[in-house]
Amino acid sequence: MDTDLQAEIDRLHNECLSLMMATNNKQGEPNASYTPFTWLNNRFYILVSGLATHTVNLQQNPNLAILLADDESKTKNIYARVRLSYQARAETVDKNSEEYENALAALTERAGKTVGLLASLPDFVMVRLLPLKGTLVQGFGKAFVFDSQKRESVTQLTNRNIDDWR
Repeated sequence: MDTDLQAEIDRLHNECLSLMMATNNKQGEPNASYTPFTWLNNRFYILVSGLATHTVNLQQNPNLAILLADDESKTKNIYARVRLSYQARAETVDKNSEEYENALAALTERAGKTVGLLASLPDFVMVRLLPLKGTLVQGFGKAFVFDSQKRESVTQLTNRNIDDWR
């Protein structure tokens, strides 16, 4: 992947403290929500309540969409806001695993001590979000799609190829 594109992706992963997600319930009805996250080992980790609609949806249907977007105050033209979206798959992380401890420590570093309190509550679960197809939009005519696990393959979207990626 082009180093400028990778730098932009890395910047969004680091600067955005929360992600927006779109999930679906078992009837296919959509839900939009957000949660703080940490980025670790090419995966997103979120600590969410089992009572939340998005958590129930992820347990019933692990496919979701994720959106990271630049702060609106940084945007010169709101239509050209820099954003990164992923198609992703969710999996619950075992609370007794090293992966859970590592994700919890990383999330605490990013989001603060509230993470420890939430983790102690019985309904909260750690969920790993494995990003699959990614789309980076840097402005007008500057949209790129990539396989998030094999980033060497990047395609700039144009009028000629956009239907292949929808």
